This record gives sequence, structure tokens and C-alpha cells, in this order.
Amino acid sequence: MSTISDVKERIDIVALVSEYTPLTKAGKNYKGLCPFHAEKHASFFVFPDRQTWRCFGACGEGGDAFSFMMKKEGVDFKEALEMLAQRAGVQIERKSAPDIERDEAKERLLAAAEAATEYYHNLLVNSEAGARARDYLAHRNIAGETISGFRLGYSPDGWTALKDLLSSRGYSETELVEAGLLVQREDGSSYDRFRDRVMFPICDAQGKVVGFGARAFGDLQPKYVNSPQTRIFDKSSVLYGIHRARAAARRANRIILVEGYTDVLQAHQHGWDNAVAPMGTSLTERQASALSHITKNVYLALDADEAGRAAAMRTIRETTGRFRDAFGQRTVPEMRARGKPASRSILDADIRVIVLPAGKDPDEIIAESPEMWAQLVEKATPYVDFYVDTLVRSADTTTARGKRELIAQCEPVIAELEDPMERSRFYSRLSRALEIPERSLMAELSEIERRRRPSRSAGKPERGQRPRRVGTSATEEYCLCLLLTNPQLRPSADGLSAEHFEATENRHVYEAWCSTEDLNELRSQLDASLREHLDYLLSEPFPAGIPRDEKTRSLTLSDCILLLQERLSKRLHFAMETALNRERQQEGVEAELAALDQTGIQSTQELHEIFLRQGRRGPARRR
Repeated sequence: MSTISDVKERIDIVALVSEYTPLTKAGKNYKGLCPFHAEKHASFFVFPDRQTWRCFGACGEGGDAFSFMMKKEGVDFKEALEMLAQRAGVQIERKSAPDIERDEAKERLLAAAEAATEYYHNLLVNSEAGARARDYLAHRNIAGETISGFRLGYSPDGWTALKDLLSSRGYSETELVEAGLLVQREDGSSYDRFRDRVMFPICDAQGKVVGFGARAFGDLQPKYVNSPQTRIFDKSSVLYGIHRARAAARRANRIILVEGYTDVLQAHQHGWDNAVAPMGTSLTERQASALSHITKNVYLALDADEAGRAAAMRTIRETTGRFRDAFGQRTVPEMRARGKPASRSILDADIRVIVLPAGKDPDEIIAESPEMWAQLVEKATPYVDFYVDTLVRSADTTTARGKRELIAQCEPVIAELEDPMERSRFYSRLSRALEIPERSLMAELSEIERRRRPSRSAGKPERGQRPRRVGTSATEEYCLCLLLTNPQLRPSADGLSAEHFEATENRHVYEAWCSTEDLNELRSQLDASLREHLDYLLSEPFPAGIPRDEKTRSLTLSDCILLLQERLSKRLHFAMETALNRERQQEGVEAELAALDQTGIQSTQELHEIFLRQGRRGPARRR
């Protein structure tokens, strides 16, 4: 039995969750108020038989003991495993020599970054050479407490100052290059990467320094230099200030996304501890995922001039898709033509835009008028309003083609609105702006929807549509086994997403598989305990084995994906019914859940269905 399986066997999920929120018996299950969002009526359920949990309310989250600890404590899988193993009395196996060697090498890189931080900070605070940097920060209204709290620094105007210091402490040039602190020339020699700049240490969520942002003085170009991609620094996954903003954002239940380092510093200096910034790029999917573990309320601080609005529109187009992937979808009921009940999925997050006065950055506003900044935050505009208003202002509505393009651009964004009256308000606004009857507008919208239908019927999910996670089963492992052992099946996995895997270890392996086609690279991305699970999957542990001919393997994978999608669809339908009935029929929720327990697809049964379709004996459940 693997360490992960051993921990799962020994953890009582009811006892675990009860430490965070009171639970009461509901049939053979348990219910309580969701620990991840505020609610008046209990919509959070724990299923002891399957050792899983799910919220049927606003957040719609679900998973196993690992995902619960990761979300509640804000830790990664490795840390969650260590916490649960300690709780369960399971001894985590000693790492192999290569694992220990890799970890020790990484720790030395982190220690080198930490030593550089201390060196730069001391020069800024105490040296005569750091006077210019101190003057710059004073000019930007950065206080001494903020300088100390964020450990800002100054890199001296020399080619080997840091190199000489850290070399004297036993670090090799190779290590310092790997940490991003030195640049290696073609002849093999090296020099300090950062020289005569204000230094902004960049920390991961746990507060460890992993890289630096460096700002030049005067007209020196480039103005900003960041650490390169290294073993310890990945700018696509880190947010500046996240280590200090995480707890505050949870308390405030919102996080503010600004553009630069000084914006974050000024915000924190004035009590807005929930502000963070991406690393000089648009928000990435991994950064959005990090935000989704903290809060579902994200505020974007964007400039109001034309260039700023153009950048804002680009940011919204890029980030909302990533938010859909990271935050998932929420099912809401609606009425279709002829009064038929139906449902649709919308973004399960509240994204708002803080529209700033033209030419003003957040740090300037906060420093000059904290009251104005507070008002701007409170009056933040829902991103749909901002997006549609900006499009209407800038679109060419003098031609039929221009009008159609505007409608096509607005419709997907407006469709994210939960309230039908709100959507109607925007359609009326478009009708007036385009000077066309609402009847003509609705006809064009219907045509847009009709053109999208073929892609739906082909079995592919709509853009951003990700089904919710459901109970764990051997089907997940069998599906992964097929993908891992048959690289040629990768194109056939289009209908699959991370959200299909409720078992946290399966989801992590799938996510790593998505990012690389090389098994060695995939293995290197996983923690030792997950590599153990990967080896299990690669061993083809199912008695019936993997089909030998390519066509059957492809059909088997399709069956696996279909069963996972059907399972998710059932959960979505049940969640919608629960939401509709909860207020007027509280006792009916338990009855529905009891029925679900009886009719839910069981893991071994699912796999037998796959093999019965092919006239073969199905694999046994993993013990």
C-alpha cells in the first residue's frame, strides 16, 4: 500500500472536517455550514462512505481529505500529506538518495537567495552606496517599516560584489548561476546579474525568497530586470506580496490585483494587505489558480485612459478564461423557450474593475488620498459592465458588420451574468447603442448560439466549461493508466480536465501529464509520494490489463472519459436541484442525498461497464 493510500485509509474525514466546522448527522451523511464561504443554511456535506466532501451552495467545491487540507490551510499537496500523515500516525518513507540530493541542492539555492536578500537589504539601510536607493524609495513614499517588512535592498554598482561574498561562504559559481544571481558568459566566467538597482525580493506563498525584481535609477534601460526562470523561481506561478496578502485576503474575502511592486508596497503600507501583483505579465493560469484557493472575489486595478482601457480589455479577455479554468463554473437555473426549465454554467467568481483616474497609478492615489482609494475599491465595477461599456464606446456601429462584431464580442461576457434581468438590461443597452430593435438583436444572438451548437454536439465542452469534481473511483486510475502508457492517446483526451479527478493524487498526476509529454520530466515535477503513485499507475495494475490493439485502447479511453463526464453531469444536476429546493424544502435535501448514495456510480461498476461494452471481463477494484 502506498503512503497516500495508507493515510487515506486511516483518516476519518468526518472528524477532520469537524475541527473546522460543526457537522450534524443527515441520514448516513453529515452536513454543516460551508467553511469556505459565508452562508445561512447548511449546504456543505461530508460522505463517510466515500471519504469525500462537497458544498452544494455558492462555492460548489468538493474533494477528499487532501484537497480539504490544501484549500483550508493554503498548503500544497506535499504539505497536506505531511500534516495528514502526522495526524494518522503514518511514517512517511525516507526519500531516495536522488530525491534527497535534489532537495538539498534546491535548499542551497534558496539559502543563496536568502543570503543575497540580507546583503542587499543591509546595503540599502546602512551603506553610503545605498543613499540613492533610499532617496528613490522616499520619493515614492515608501516608509521604513515597509522597507523592513518587505526586505527591500540595493545591489551595488560592481561586477562581482555579490559573487565574491557568496563564494567566500562556500557557494559555487554554478549554484549562483542556477539561483539566477549570476550571469554566465560564453567563455564560462560569470558576473553579478543585478548592479546599481533597487532590489525587490520576491517570495513564494510560504515567505521563502525565490527571486528578485530590480529597478534601475534614472534613464538606465531596461528599467526593470527580473530573475530568470530557475529551479526555485517561476514567474508564471508567483504573485508579488502573496506571502503577506494571503491571510488578509481570506479575512477580507477579496484580493486586489495591481500592476507593480510599489503599488503593492503602498497598498500594504496603508492597510490594504490583500494586494498582490503579477510578475510584469498578464495573469497566468497558475496565478489564477493560486488566487482561487484564497477567495472568489478578485478586484483588478486598471488605468482609465485610452491606453489603460485597451490594456484592461486585453487583461479581461486573457484572465477571464483563466479564471474559468481556475475557479470553475457554477450552475444556475433558467427558463428556456415555452417555459421549459433548464440550467447553464457561469463563472464561479466575482471579478471587478477598480477604474483609476487617468494617468494615476494605485501607489500615487493611495499615497495622496487613501480616502479616494477606499472609495474606488468600494465602487469597483463588475467586469461585465466595464467590458461592455468599453466595447460600446470604441466599436464601429456605422456598418452592419461592425454591429455584428460588437454583438458577438459582448454576448459571451453578458451570458456570465446570473440574473436574467441583468442580462436583459445589457441587451436593451446594446439595442439602443446599435439603433436596432431588440427583436433583431435577439435574432442575431440566437444565430450566434446556433453556430456554437456543432461543437457542443461533438462532445467537447464549451469554452471555459469545466464539470465539477465527483467521487473517487478506479475509473480515474484506469483512465490515467491508459494515458500514461499510451502517448498516442493524448489527442483523444480533449474532453478531459483536471476537474474530472476528485482524488487529489490523481488530479496532480493528470495536471503534470498535461504540462509535458516526457515521463522523466513529469516524474521530476512530482513530489516523492506522488512519484510512488505514478509508478503504481505505470505498472498497469488492473487484472484485465490494457487492451493491446490501438483502436480498442482508444475506444476504452473514450468510455472512461464518457463515464467520468456522466458522473459529473449527475452531480451538476443534483447540485442544481438542491439549490432550487433548499429554501422551501429543507428536509428534502437529505432525502436527495440518500437517493444519490444509492444510485451513484460505483468505481468497480464503472470499469465493468467499460469492459462489458467490449465483451471482456472488467478489472477488479484496487485494494
